[in-house]
Amino acid sequence: MLSAVVASLLVLCLVSGIQAGKRFQDVMDFGRGSASKTHSNHIDGWSPDSNSWNEKLYPAWKSGDARWENCWRGGKVVALLTSDSPALIGSNVTFAVNLQFPRCQKENEDGDIVYQRGCGNVSSSSPDQYVYNWTKWIDFCNEGNCSFANNFPDGKPFPHPPHWRRHNFIYIFSTQGQYFQKIGRSSAVLSINTTNITAGTQVIEVTVFRKGYRKHYPVAKASSIYVVTDQIPFYVNLSQTNDKNSSDNIFIKDSPIKFDIRIHDPSRYLNTSKLTFDWDYGDGSGSFVSNNPISSHTYTLLGNFSVNLTIKAAIPGPCKPVTLTPVPTTTTTTSTTTSSAITTSNSTGNTTELPPLTTGTFPFTTEMPNVTTGYTTAPYTTPSYTTPSPGCFIYRYGYYHTKITVVDGILAVSIVEMTSVQVSTSQTGNSLIDFVVACQGSLPTDACTIVSDASCMTAKDMVCDAVPSSDQCLLTLRRAFEPGSYCVNITLSDGASLALASTLVSIDGGPKTQKTISAVLIPLALVALVAVLVGIALYKKYKQYKPITNASDERNGQGFTVHFSQIKDVFFKRNTEQDPLLKSKAAII
Repeated sequence: MLSAVVASLLVLCLVSGIQAGKRFQDVMDFGRGSASKTHSNHIDGWSPDSNSWNEKLYPAWKSGDARWENCWRGGKVVALLTSDSPALIGSNVTFAVNLQFPRCQKENEDGDIVYQRGCGNVSSSSPDQYVYNWTKWIDFCNEGNCSFANNFPDGKPFPHPPHWRRHNFIYIFSTQGQYFQKIGRSSAVLSINTTNITAGTQVIEVTVFRKGYRKHYPVAKASSIYVVTDQIPFYVNLSQTNDKNSSDNIFIKDSPIKFDIRIHDPSRYLNTSKLTFDWDYGDGSGSFVSNNPISSHTYTLLGNFSVNLTIKAAIPGPCKPVTLTPVPTTTTTTSTTTSSAITTSNSTGNTTELPPLTTGTFPFTTEMPNVTTGYTTAPYTTPSYTTPSPGCFIYRYGYYHTKITVVDGILAVSIVEMTSVQVSTSQTGNSLIDFVVACQGSLPTDACTIVSDASCMTAKDMVCDAVPSSDQCLLTLRRAFEPGSYCVNITLSDGASLALASTLVSIDGGPKTQKTISAVLIPLALVALVAVLVGIALYKKYKQYKPITNASDERNGQGFTVHFSQIKDVFFKRNTEQDPLLKSKAAII
């Protein structure tokens, strides 16, 4: 009797000792929280965090433990954990871990950690000095036969991928009450499928160990939030030519707005799916359905509009088995032919549409979807069929809503004339050119001239002026130039829009009392530049530009006028109207 009691006590002590051992959920910071929940969905390749953890081989420290500060020579290692979430259920989400070493430390080609030459107190003439040298262990370790610890915390042996001897860090990932182990260098990448992950915001944690001779040592710990969603993740980029600020959702009437849909699908899960985009632009034009993620719409009315978009993805997927229950009959000579559409529910909860089921005459049989069943008075069993994959889809949706405001704006700007200005002999300075500018749409409030080098890459000067109130969009800009070739950009703007016109100008220096001014004009095809050489006699240069506010200022009767095409004509069709506004004289700015 006494021996039985002692044996029972020994068994209880042994069981208590086993239960007292640490498990993965005890080691991870978020393990206890996840252990309190029921995670019935298994992630492929992962193990439950109720498994035992070998604390002798892998010392377990929680975040905030003082030992983290002294676990690495020369400073502290930081682990950066990132992901490419949000991820649509069924797609893959990828996590990346990058280790940042203390200053002047790096990983070399062999996977060892060394001090960088010429950094800090490290002499540039001395060879690399090791912080941790694992290469010296290679002679003592063959595949599966190492003199140092060669197992994960749960006892599984290390794998041997190519160059495995250079993988000197152990990464332990944990999420959804499960864990995954791998070895690597100073960075690691892990992808998991989200089919069995609960939709919502989730937490993943990683603990990094460095290999040791008799045990492995913690070096860093990190956690991150990732999102799994049952709606298609995407964003919409709205843009419009001449729109001054695309982020304020204010756009111009009578000018097309471009709607560019960017679906976030880094794992290419939706590559084989059929996508449809259903737009409602909110202006009474009705629904617009397209398979193209890029569309455009022109608003012809002023006001506020609500824009709505629904994205539908038909993703090919497995079909759930369908059970057919025949209706028994007492007559064996009567046969019926029926045709009906079958609707099943797949594992994701979305409907699956199948081809019609057809029953034919007794007694021949065939495979689905054409199924024939003979009915008799004898007892029968219910056959079970697995529907074919063609025609079975998982449907996912995405939704977008925004509000925009449509206002009047400047639709186009054109430089319709350019004229050189002659100055008196008593004045010295730069050459003057008048640019006559016209626009379509609303009237501008500001005009700017940006002068760049001949390549249009480096801006040299910018002059901006307020445009006086007028009942027509026609103005003259007088600008001064030194000898040389320039790219001239003229912009007209108001509160909501900004339009641009460009040209090339070339001014040649001549004798002291003469200058040659020419304009190099840009043709439609941009294949060649048409160069026009214009010579006019100017008197001595005057040093400072003084705008002449009177439109009746005298111009030399021999001044040469150059008509030209502008860069913008390459991208936009010219208005066929013959510039009736030029019949009135424009004020000089």
